[in-house]
Amino acid sequence: MRLFQIDAFTLTVFGGNPAAICIVEDELSSDLMQSIAMEMNLSETAFVKVYENHCNIRWFTPATEVPLCGHATLASAFVLFTEGYWPESKTIEFESLSGPLFVEKKESLLTLNFPGQTPNSLSEEKLNEFNDLFDIDLMDVLEVPNEMIFIFKSEEDLRTFNPDDSKVASMAQNGLITSAWSGQNDIDFISRYFAPNLGIKEDPVTGFMHTILTPYWASKKGRNAFKVFQASQRGGDLSVEMKGERVLISGEAVKVFETELSF
Repeated sequence: MRLFQIDAFTLTVFGGNPAAICIVEDELSSDLMQSIAMEMNLSETAFVKVYENHCNIRWFTPATEVPLCGHATLASAFVLFTEGYWPESKTIEFESLSGPLFVEKKESLLTLNFPGQTPNSLSEEKLNEFNDLFDIDLMDVLEVPNEMIFIFKSEEDLRTFNPDDSKVASMAQNGLITSAWSGQNDIDFISRYFAPNLGIKEDPVTGFMHTILTPYWASKKGRNAFKVFQASQRGGDLSVEMKGERVLISGEAVKVFETELSF
């Protein structure tokens, strides 16, 4: 089975977010896919089976299967387009646990078409509770199923935020999405993602959470398109756009290596 390691949302090797991509010929058990993901020890390993008019995709962290992953979908599309599995002129349709997902390629840019999700604001009491718990100053606290969301008043405060894993793990089944509006000319907002329950202390670049943050910032700013920087140690650049109830997430990718899995 061919396996690729791809850095997503970057054109620089060892930047962005690394994903392992397995091109599956025969059906694999969930236990085997989980074991491979544990062995790869990256934030996500994707398993892709190619059919004539669509592809199936599943994503595993080192700890569990997840219903949606942006960077590993972008990395999977990069492999399919550049390694001859799929025509570059044809949009890929992925069947997934989150329904149909689409990716198209224009030159080096890959664009994900994902379902959007509008978060719900929590009470001022909850906001004050989390401000006290983490000794921070938040503008808003929101949630979607399995995820907590902190909106910081200050970009600098978000960049220096270093939350305790045990506190984050107790807040949400999956993780903590964070964001702040940016004062930089070439960035509209920044983001970070912490998911110790998924075996990820901090994800380098997280596609799926921008299906939540994009509707939030669109409602706050009265516009649909944004330039985003995920301010992890590796960092990553994304362009996002509301398109009805869908969110377009665009970025680039680069191959680090490929190999054959033997087991």
